[in-house]
Amino acid sequence: MDTIHCNNSVNISQWFRRLLHQSYTAQNTVSPSPMENPFQVINSSYCAPYTINLQINTEKGATYDANGRLRFYIKRPLLTVHDRRVLYDDAGKPILTLYKKIMTMHRRCQVFRGQSSDSSELLFSVKKSEILQSGVIKLDVFLANNKKESVRDFRVNISSDKSSCTVFAGESPTVVATMVNNRGFDVLVNPFVDYAFIVALLMIINDIKFYYNEVLNSIAKITPLLVSIMIAAP
Repeated sequence: MDTIHCNNSVNISQWFRRLLHQSYTAQNTVSPSPMENPFQVINSSYCAPYTINLQINTEKGATYDANGRLRFYIKRPLLTVHDRRVLYDDAGKPILTLYKKIMTMHRRCQVFRGQSSDSSELLFSVKKSEILQSGVIKLDVFLANNKKESVRDFRVNISSDKSSCTVFAGESPTVVATMVNNRGFDVLVNPFVDYAFIVALLMIINDIKFYYNEVLNSIAKITPLLVSIMIAAP
């Protein structure tokens, strides 16, 4: 603590000014919240400084805001490969294109800017954390500049019946969005989070088929055939 010398008015004045400065700094310095740094993926215009509530009609592939205004919609071209789908805004402008790489074990989906499929326009990719999953299904999200993919940029936990999901930032406990499935997706996107990105993620989740269930269904179909072959074998 500073020592006050009563016989030196200059020292007292300097000490008092320092004390006022320290007090003002302590009261007005606020540690930045992680959510004050925008999680921009598609465009900064989709990073609102407040919580966004969206309603996704999964049957129509349409997204509405809390006032019922159409914000995005999905269209699937008639002739397409890799299950190509395009997300448009309310003005009919293509925002991004989703491609599902159906031959990969992890069922990777790539998302490109606009209607492109060029690698230079890649925005992010999504894959299952594990090939076989039951219970909570986990997805890994990697942004285009994350070439090594040694660390996830986002991660998604989905209940097995798709009744709810949570999107986290990287490996942190920071929640960027949540969804509850009530005959459609009721979505809450936290402030400064790119809500067009969240909509794209949820469109992927809506269509995803969990490989764990696919394997079980395949086994159930071929088991009677295997049994009959074994019985018929000499």
